[in-house]
Amino acid sequence: MALNSLRFRIAVLVALAGLIAFSGCQKEPESTAKPEIVKTPGGLEMVVIPAGSFAMGSEDGMPDESPVHEVQISSFWMDRYEVTQDQFAKYEMPDPSHFKGDKQPLEQVNWTDAAIYCNERSLAEGLEPCYDEETWACNFAANGYRLPTEAEWEYACRAGTSGAYSFRGDARQLANYGWSADNAGGKTQPVGQKKPNPWGLYDMHGNVAEWCHDLYAEDYYAKSPAENPKGPAQGEERVLRGGAWNSTAESCRSSYRSSDPSIDDTCLASDAIGFRCVRAAPAANPQQDATSAKEPIPMSRTGLVYDDVYLKHQTGPGHPESPRRLDVICDGLRTSGLHDQLVHLDPKPAAKQWLHTVHEPRYVERAERSCAAGEPYLDSGDVPIGPDSYDIATVAAGGVLLAIDAVMEGKVDNAFCAVRPPGHHALKDKAMGFCIFNNVAIGARYVQQQYDLAKVLIIDWDVHHGNGTQAIFYDDANVLYFSVHQWPFYPGTGSAKEIGAGAGENLTINVPLSAGSGDAEFIEAFEQRLRPAALAFDPDFVFISAGFDAQANDTLGGMAVTPGGFAKMTQMVMEIAAQCCENRLVSVLEGGYGLNALAASVEAHVRTLMM
Repeated sequence: MALNSLRFRIAVLVALAGLIAFSGCQKEPESTAKPEIVKTPGGLEMVVIPAGSFAMGSEDGMPDESPVHEVQISSFWMDRYEVTQDQFAKYEMPDPSHFKGDKQPLEQVNWTDAAIYCNERSLAEGLEPCYDEETWACNFAANGYRLPTEAEWEYACRAGTSGAYSFRGDARQLANYGWSADNAGGKTQPVGQKKPNPWGLYDMHGNVAEWCHDLYAEDYYAKSPAENPKGPAQGEERVLRGGAWNSTAESCRSSYRSSDPSIDDTCLASDAIGFRCVRAAPAANPQQDATSAKEPIPMSRTGLVYDDVYLKHQTGPGHPESPRRLDVICDGLRTSGLHDQLVHLDPKPAAKQWLHTVHEPRYVERAERSCAAGEPYLDSGDVPIGPDSYDIATVAAGGVLLAIDAVMEGKVDNAFCAVRPPGHHALKDKAMGFCIFNNVAIGARYVQQQYDLAKVLIIDWDVHHGNGTQAIFYDDANVLYFSVHQWPFYPGTGSAKEIGAGAGENLTINVPLSAGSGDAEFIEAFEQRLRPAALAFDPDFVFISAGFDAQANDTLGGMAVTPGGFAKMTQMVMEIAAQCCENRLVSVLEGGYGLNALAASVEAHVRTLMM
């Protein structure tokens, strides 16, 4: 055990060092303005790619990716998604795709048919076609659609980054951003299901490889012009960029080049090849021929649920569960620069029908009545309340429901709910441990009943055992509850012998740890107990009861988890969500009372969610 513990500690330190180093090394886009999205008259979304320069190629890649050379790119628009089969069919062109599906990318398409689509789409919108359909020469001055040059493609894919991929991290994160041989199941998948790159473009690292305008030459980079290169004048094949459903991680890198001879023969075309369109950015008003106003694209696909109303829940002077907790969290996110990159979600009260899925109606009524009457406590001395506490507690639960909606509607990939009062100690008919309503439990029932997603995984890493959540789902066959916590400790539950009952037997997993445990012990619990159980359970949705009172020097806990440890646990949960349920993940604040440590730990958690 000592050797394993040492290995875990080393792994955590390495991961934390990498997180710190990467945040300082990530190359920022030349343009600090956020890219924008426009909607074409045909109803398709395109991203306005800003002009700029970048280092094209890689010295660490294949021979045809070098030498690395500086390239200047003019502004252009690029399809946010790969061209889908229903879009292709609009122009009465036969669908050659092997893997059928309206929202799946068009594939098995040869280069000339992709160019013809660009012309047909241009004509339908009253734009000048770019391609001469006899010579296939491209008029880059025309205002219609065309295929991107490979320099434009790589510039847009990188989105201001300089690493192997456009996301922070290494190939282990690829499953969150694209479909490759490791996760596609041997076929294409509907577009836009994974996280976009920093400029809001989807599937740049997998699903289908994409035709570019350029002819291919292995040695082209040695003689490429510095401004808007368009490829060699002659060649037998056209360039392909981006990975595909059957690609290795290596082939999904931003700089990876390949080519294919399927210029005009559909019979030779591959079911791993598709495309997306670009057009030159209009010189004057870029919105003059679009149908809707510009809409900023967030730099992140992580949502933040917060409202100042949460500060109105007054617990009294000196109480650890104070409004100041949320103040330091928000201040920390602003100082780090993360706050402006998050998708802000404004919560509303949860309807009583959703409270009643978890709590007895007479308890909900008692909570409402006690607050309105100005009583100082609800049920016990550890749940102080004020006149507004009931209403605020409904907004805390409602914030979780809003986050779920945002994930299910594709507005965000995941979300962090900075809400209070917390919830995981709340029982069906009783308040305790600072908690009025069990926010995560209500969210689990909402997922099941509103979205018909049966199986829910709840991961609770608060220093205190979530007795309320455990009790609510103890005999439930569709909820896996996993808790790692200090023990023995408040509230007295959470021994390893508590494993569920009836239909829920073995679906409660408690990992009690002794005081003083830190990153290595928590991560070991995740590796050895959580991961295998979660993958076997195969959840449809994942929640984190994210208490940060297991942090070192917390005023109520006795553990020693660092911000890096919380980051690593977050990453492991994200990997489970990516593998099992298309990244559907909502994290909900529980405890955490040492204010400086709380801000640092939440920042590490949120930063990892954004990766």
